[in-house]
Amino acid sequence: MLTLADPLLHAAECSADAPAVVDGDARLTFGDLVARCRRVAAAVRRDTAVGDRVALLATNGQRPLELILGVPVAGRVVVPLNGRLALPELAYQLRDAEPRVLVTDWAAERLGELSRLVPQVVPIAAYESWLGDEVDGRLGEGVGEDDVAGLFYTGGTTGAAKGVMLTHRNKIADAFHVQASLRLEPEDAWIVLGPMYHASGTWQVEPCLWAGARQVLIPAYEPGLVLDRIQEERVTIAFGVPAMLDTLAREQARAPRDVSSLRLMGYGAAPAPTPILRRFEEGFPGCNLVSMYGATELAPLGTVLHHMERRLDSPKVRSAGQPAAGVRLRILDREAREVAPGAVGEVCLRGPNVMKGYWRKPHETAAALRDGWYHSGDLGYVDEDHCLYLVDRAKDMIISGGENVYSTEVEETLSRHPDVLECAVFGVPDERWGEAVRAVVVLRAGAAATPEALERHCRGGLGGYKVPKQIDVSTDPLPRSAAGKILKRELRAPFWAGRDQQIS
Repeated sequence: MLTLADPLLHAAECSADAPAVVDGDARLTFGDLVARCRRVAAAVRRDTAVGDRVALLATNGQRPLELILGVPVAGRVVVPLNGRLALPELAYQLRDAEPRVLVTDWAAERLGELSRLVPQVVPIAAYESWLGDEVDGRLGEGVGEDDVAGLFYTGGTTGAAKGVMLTHRNKIADAFHVQASLRLEPEDAWIVLGPMYHASGTWQVEPCLWAGARQVLIPAYEPGLVLDRIQEERVTIAFGVPAMLDTLAREQARAPRDVSSLRLMGYGAAPAPTPILRRFEEGFPGCNLVSMYGATELAPLGTVLHHMERRLDSPKVRSAGQPAAGVRLRILDREAREVAPGAVGEVCLRGPNVMKGYWRKPHETAAALRDGWYHSGDLGYVDEDHCLYLVDRAKDMIISGGENVYSTEVEETLSRHPDVLECAVFGVPDERWGEAVRAVVVLRAGAAATPEALERHCRGGLGGYKVPKQIDVSTDPLPRSAAGKILKRELRAPFWAGRDQQIS
């Protein structure tokens, strides 16, 4: 039985004096990191009970990393929150998770009513005093592999938001899958481009501990800063969404840095257009481009395919990869029967990395986890080599710049405007973000709301990346099926004409 205490103890024993974390001017060895995680564990044992949740609302950095590790090894559940969400969305998640402690770098006036939803708020400015000097000498004691280690929210407001329960077993299994797929070495340095409230910003934590590899942290993604850190820290590994690859390639062309150390660049969340991959390959020659597919529910790695830079003229360039070591992949029809290669069905995966379920949502859990398989809601097919190709999202989810946007939550927000009769939200191709959120709105008789007014209304209740980039006000009723369901496919079709994928 392994828990998250095991990679920490392994790092303390095997890599104590090696560099573990670079966060601006702050540098920690693995010995330093483990010692600080022991202080985190002691603090949460002091202030909470076994199984309690500890929420985190902060930008990337050393302290969030300590909490992501130190909370679970004390038998508590870490809940990283997305600071880009609107206050009503964060309030829903706090009410749902019911954390006992919130650690945050937000000022009190910005928190507002959120501070009243948590018994104890620890400002980052008071973090060191909250930790105290006590250390936990019992890392992992009383913690089981099936205990929940983290609660990661997907979606947005009200019923759409789901807390993904990842256990110690899920996280450890994913670490082994990553290590088998990417083969980290002690000399590696992994720059973290994704936010730590997201799986893309935390999936490297345990593999780096096992391998004795460095993590290079930045507060937020900015292409010039990333290239500077690659040059200064001799970074070897990074992972991003296609939009990041594009901006990195453009910045490298504008102001070249020494990026010769970068040996591997993974990308996922959406297929990368071939022109973006070509630009990246030109700016980072010799770098192994790795296509990946995953989900928070998979902790997150599902599929992997190396050396896409060698496949730019091959149909495989559109592939999301083959099943990672330890993961099984099937394409199933509506009767849960496996379909033949080339036939489209639902992408389903199984393995020890698959989530325990959705927090306090048994019906959603039962729908997603069936007969040992995780039903992703994504539509795709496999070829003769069992490489996965994504073609659509059955759940009408939009991925814009690597962030999940559920059309239903945007529609709900738009529908609250008194002038809106009906609306539909869907994704359209976008060269920079992969997909952009677009809405079609039908106004009530006599109403005169403008697209600008509807956009302002959305910004009052949604995170900025969920606000539609374009709102079309129509006088015609939305197309519907015989059963009365809005036919989004008809609305999307003109924007995706000439493409063989309804996903970007």
